[in-house]
Amino acid sequence: MLSCKNYHTNCSVQNGVVAANPDIAGIGVIISFLVTTCLAFVLAFVVMSLERYNEIDAFVRKYITKKAAVDYSVEPYTWRSHKFWFRILGKNLMAFSDTQLLTGMAIQFTALLEHCEISVYHFKIVTELAFLTTVTHLLALVALRNYFVENKWVNLPRVIFMFTNLGLLAYTSYIAYSYTLVGLRDSSSLACFYQGHRPHFKAAFAGRWGALLVGAIGGHISVFIAMYFLDDHKAGWWSTIRNWVVAPIYAIYGLVFATIVLRRTQALGTASVNIDGSEKEWGFGQFLPVLLLALPLLAGWESFWEENDEVAKGHKHFSLPKIHSGSNPQEMTNFLSKRPTVEHNSIDNSALEATIESHRPSPVTSPDLRPTSSPRCSPRNL
Repeated sequence: MLSCKNYHTNCSVQNGVVAANPDIAGIGVIISFLVTTCLAFVLAFVVMSLERYNEIDAFVRKYITKKAAVDYSVEPYTWRSHKFWFRILGKNLMAFSDTQLLTGMAIQFTALLEHCEISVYHFKIVTELAFLTTVTHLLALVALRNYFVENKWVNLPRVIFMFTNLGLLAYTSYIAYSYTLVGLRDSSSLACFYQGHRPHFKAAFAGRWGALLVGAIGGHISVFIAMYFLDDHKAGWWSTIRNWVVAPIYAIYGLVFATIVLRRTQALGTASVNIDGSEKEWGFGQFLPVLLLALPLLAGWESFWEENDEVAKGHKHFSLPKIHSGSNPQEMTNFLSKRPTVEHNSIDNSALEATIESHRPSPVTSPDLRPTSSPRCSPRNL
């Protein structure tokens, strides 16, 4: 399949003209990948901080503000509590990761199907965009590690897609990071690579391709090993390094190097090759990936009001046990993945429930409907 024997191209041409390909290098496509990765980066570290809210707050109070410690593990579950936002932002992070994962696989499959027709320049862009997808779902893995461990079968499709994406990246990056070893240029046709202009494996592995394999694939595998085989209580130091050293370094490395390459595109700056056509024009194919960014945001908005309405209706979530090392990961995992239980009250609320059903309140008005058993459940009362 990956052969271009019947495709005739002049591989000796230097600085040739490359046809524009907005489906791969369009301004909307590139912006959507960059924005998604940046949002995932911020969300991941906010989620990890919320999971360790007690520990972080205790450190700040002890060494910075010099105030007495406060235990937030038993605070009421309201829209102001860290448990509330851990649940909302955790779902948002997962949505961004899933979106980025599928689009990353789609753009790599597209490039492989058109491998005899596209240029090395466009194939490099595909590789950098795919690299950004690995940053996003690695951050999701690290931030929501306990959720993945406790829901292994539920997350099995995600894990399969992640390894598929990594496998595709391992192959596409082999081409994108080693084509210069055989004298090809950015303007060269990718068909030249498949017609015999391939570097030796050892030479390619000694360059940036080898670093990517170690960083991306090795990093993901180490996270999966830590998730399924290591005990955090016995290897807590590795958990800290994984969360606050490995993940940030890999994410920053991916964002910086991908941005450097993508800045040399027609969409975001000056292209490194002469392009026939425009990749800056906004059309359906460019608006679509940007507008799709709204889906995780809309899901987060909906999740916020659903959670807030659960509180307003008197549904109480668990309280974290009092511990000294921050929020219990096991409890936070159950909190993220399971719906809350309803704490029944001896007071008959049937009249109130009938009123709620008849008036069908909107998210804006629902906090005003407060059961007598939970007087401090609305954002207006806080």
